[in-house]
Amino acid sequence: MRETTKRKITGNFDWQPASVVSAFVQGEDAKDIYDSIKDLNLGWCDYDPKTKTLRGDNPFIEARIDSLVRPLGLRVANLGDLGRPEIMRIVKGKYYSGTPALVLRSMKDSNTTNLPLVKRVAELAEEKAGKLKFPFMVKGFDSPESYSVVPRDDFTVICDERLDGKYDGKKFSDVDELGLPVFDKGGNRTWYARGEGLSGVYLDSDLGLYSRNDYLAYSDDYGRVVLVSEANQKFSAEGAARENLGMRLNELKVERDRQVEEAIAVVEKKYGKAMKLMKG
Repeated sequence: MRETTKRKITGNFDWQPASVVSAFVQGEDAKDIYDSIKDLNLGWCDYDPKTKTLRGDNPFIEARIDSLVRPLGLRVANLGDLGRPEIMRIVKGKYYSGTPALVLRSMKDSNTTNLPLVKRVAELAEEKAGKLKFPFMVKGFDSPESYSVVPRDDFTVICDERLDGKYDGKKFSDVDELGLPVFDKGGNRTWYARGEGLSGVYLDSDLGLYSRNDYLAYSDDYGRVVLVSEANQKFSAEGAARENLGMRLNELKVERDRQVEEAIAVVEKKYGKAMKLMKG
């Protein structure tokens, strides 16, 4: 029998490094995030103190949280991120999770409550990219209040035929670098696309991509916002990241209070004038 040199196995393999790490809005900072958005009328959301988890998800909630965490080097999952195995694993069979993006397929929308936002998104897209070519997706915006869309410096317009409603029900297994489906008749996932108007984009619990919703503000307790960080970025929840987030939230609170005070002053001034007129 040939003798072999015994060597202790230590786990020294050619490991493939993860490019990102992900998490729900869950943990010590989740309550601060919730407190910063709960009064903004962005759609239903809730905080579970037992699990320290933010529940609820729609494009406006995603966009607001994305803008809050960007200064920390974090982001809400983009469409490409939603195709990562590590994110699909935590969503599968339990939740839905969207990306801070909106898809516009036409200026017509049978849900008439969307029409002001349809107009707004179209104007922003035309200003950014020139003549409109439907369908297209926009990302890189904030939603500081009541279903608003405020473009950031990274506002982007993506035109792609696959966003068209005619591809509703098409199968796929993989996505490309944009996170859009690579259609395949033998695929095990489904692309759902609305035929008109405005919608968001979600990773559903069955791992399909869902862009058929016409009620943009819809949110329920199965919704989870997913946060993403580059894997080589190190931060401490009790250290710099928490301190920076707290400072950012405080700045936003001060700004919100200032705007409220200005609005009250305007109303009181108008009220005073009206009372003088009534008294002659």
